[in-house]
Amino acid sequence: MAVDSSNPGRQLTLQEIKDTELNILLEFNKICDENGFTFYLCGGSLLGAVRHKGFIPWDDDIDICMPRPEYDRLAALVREQKLNKPDWLEIVCYENGTSRFPFIKILDKRTIVRNEFFKDSDYDNVWVDLLPVDGLPDDDEEVRVLYQKMFRYRKLVQMKYIRPFKAKSLAKMITKPLLAMFAQLINTDRYNKKLVDAARYNGFDASKRVGIVTEGLYGVREAIPREAYLKSIDVEFEGHTFKATSYWDEYLHNLFGEYMTLPPVEKRKTHEMKAYRIE
Repeated sequence: MAVDSSNPGRQLTLQEIKDTELNILLEFNKICDENGFTFYLCGGSLLGAVRHKGFIPWDDDIDICMPRPEYDRLAALVREQKLNKPDWLEIVCYENGTSRFPFIKILDKRTIVRNEFFKDSDYDNVWVDLLPVDGLPDDDEEVRVLYQKMFRYRKLVQMKYIRPFKAKSLAKMITKPLLAMFAQLINTDRYNKKLVDAARYNGFDASKRVGIVTEGLYGVREAIPREAYLKSIDVEFEGHTFKATSYWDEYLHNLFGEYMTLPPVEKRKTHEMKAYRIE
């Protein structure tokens, strides 16, 4: 569908963005039920389910996760076009050569998102992220080194897509053009492959601990005992029931500390997403 860059459509409110993401999640849940996949709410979405029974009020995204073996099978079915899904829903990932992100993004193609700070493309779509859960080493120091490696690889890939003259601070406004020049030398496919290969190195089924690795932001605190992770519970999210790991309390404490306590008002920030419904 051709989109007029000067008039992409009607801008969505924060509530409409949340409604769109929830609809994506419900459609994806149908796909998983039909094909025997299991996903869990994770990160801020799980925190929202536990603390608010839905979105964190000031949040504007949904994160879910899936064990790597199931994730790979899902990616294969997407590649082979064997999923029954509505035309407006698209599933993209690095493994299929349809995304630079090392995880699956589930998109509503009836929407577009303008990204002020990254030149991924002129437009993106409202999305839900599906993050693979990989095996982790037994030793905490090895886990720490692994996550440090992931951080470096992600930053090298991200530099390729920054908009050099768009920044929230003067310091970044000065440094981003230099980073953008350096980024032209970066082979993003090479570092994405390094990132995914390193994440897969400790096999899910052979590891005692697992965690979100490719996009894991909390280092060693991401680690969950595999057997506890695989046991699920039901949680309420925006009036619907989804699954979460039975290790949810320890997981949320690891990531957020006293997670039932609301953060200060100044830390209640959204991604400031500018999304539009294509007309």
